[in-house]
Formats: sequence, C-alpha cells, structure tokens
Amino acid sequence: MKTGWTARIVAVALTFAALLLSAPAQAAPTVATDLLCAEQVRATEASYGIPQGLLESISIVESGRYDSERRATIAWPWTVMAQGQGRYFPTKAEAIAEVRRLKSRGVENIDVGCMQVNLHFHPNAFANLEEAFDPAANVAYAARFLIGLFEATNHWPTAASYYHSQTPNLAATYRQKLMKVWAALGGEDSSTRLASAPPRLPAPAVARLPDRSRLARAETDRRLERQREQDANRAEEARIAAAYRMARVAEYQLRRAHFAEMRATMLARR
Repeated sequence: MKTGWTARIVAVALTFAALLLSAPAQAAPTVATDLLCAEQVRATEASYGIPQGLLESISIVESGRYDSERRATIAWPWTVMAQGQGRYFPTKAEAIAEVRRLKSRGVENIDVGCMQVNLHFHPNAFANLEEAFDPAANVAYAARFLIGLFEATNHWPTAASYYHSQTPNLAATYRQKLMKVWAALGGEDSSTRLASAPPRLPAPAVARLPDRSRLARAETDRRLERQREQDANRAEEARIAAAYRMARVAEYQLRRAHFAEMRATMLARR
C-alpha cells in the first residue's frame, strides 16, 4: 500500500515537471507603446547634448495625442499626417499600410513617426518605411536635423521653430505652442544660455553628421525656395483677381451710365 502511494506521488511529480518544461518561456517585459517615443527622445537628447525637454516638446507637438489613463499628451510612434489630417494607428504595420495607401493615391507630402519626419522633403532620411517608423531611427534623424538648424541659427528655440517651417508667421505660431509645452516639461527659457549650448554628438554619428547637416540645409533651402514660389504665385493670382474685379466694376459703371444717358434722352423726347 505504501509503495503504491509512493509510485503515484512520483508519477504526479513527473507529470507536473513535464508540464513546466513544455510551457512556453515567459516573454521579457517590453516598453509600452505609449512610452516608445518618450524614452527614445530622452535618451537621444542626453546623447546628442540637446537641451533637456526640447526634442521631447517637439515630439509632443508633432505627434502628441491625449492619453486619458496617463492624463497627459504623449507622442505616438505610429502617427501619420497627410492632407491636413493626423492619423493615429494602434500598430506599426497599420501605419505603414496607410502610408502605402496614400502613396498609391499620389499623396507625397506625408509626415511619419514620433517626430513626424516628412517623407517628401527628407527623401533620403530612411532606407524604407520600416525604418521610418522605428522610434530610434526616426528620433535620431530628427535630432541630427535639429542640430543642423542650430548650427545655422546658434539659437535652440529658433532652430526648433524652423524644424516646423522657416516661413516667419508659421515658425512664430509653432514656437509659441512649442515653448508652452517645453515650459510645462520644465525646460529652460534663457535665450543666452540656450544660444551658448552647442550640441554634443555621440561618437558613432560624428562621421555622418556633416553630410546629414548639409543635406538638412539643402532640403531646407529647397523648401524655402518652393515656399517663395508659392507665395509669388499666390500674390500674382491675387493681383489678377483684383484686376478682374476692377474691370467688372468699371464695366458695370459704364453700363449704368449708358443706361442713365439713354433714359435721359427718352425723357427729353417726351
């Protein structure tokens, strides 16, 4: 009897051990999706010597959406902006699929990822869409682009404003919004101190920065030139429209004067 119970206990123990060995290994903890941008941005700020909170502020303004659980606006890695509409997708695959769909319709002006890097104005930023939506690659390129703008302006708030646009009124509006976010994050606002704080590049990026900086400035120059052409075209269209309106008014006044003259003639004949 005792031997039978012992055998049964051993059998149960062996069965339990087999179940444990056959169970899948528990996955290592991963970073929550809503923190992917924030963690990458903070690490990049520290390694590149960008003022604390500035790059994070840009990410929030660019791809931020309100998180009701955290009660805060958080940069979202699977964000796509096109045709004036922001789209927030639950997965990276869905974001990539949306970009491909937009491109198939002929849409080229598309912003992607944590930092909303524009695929049209930065065509060589990423090897493919998979890399474009990778938070590390997306944030790193944005950091190098921001540093290139700082090298041209020697002023971090101005560089951050130009990250969005170098059109004065657009840059000014963006800067006001950005500075509020930065202040809320506890960022510095001393222009003197900010202007004198040069960026620090991590060793692996030093060799690539000059080419990236020149590329960033060239892309910015091309964007400015396109903006000037668009402004000139709009001004010309406005002048044509004004001349057309003046011609129509003159025509109306002439017809009215002619009608009044005919009426006066008819009355005189009576």
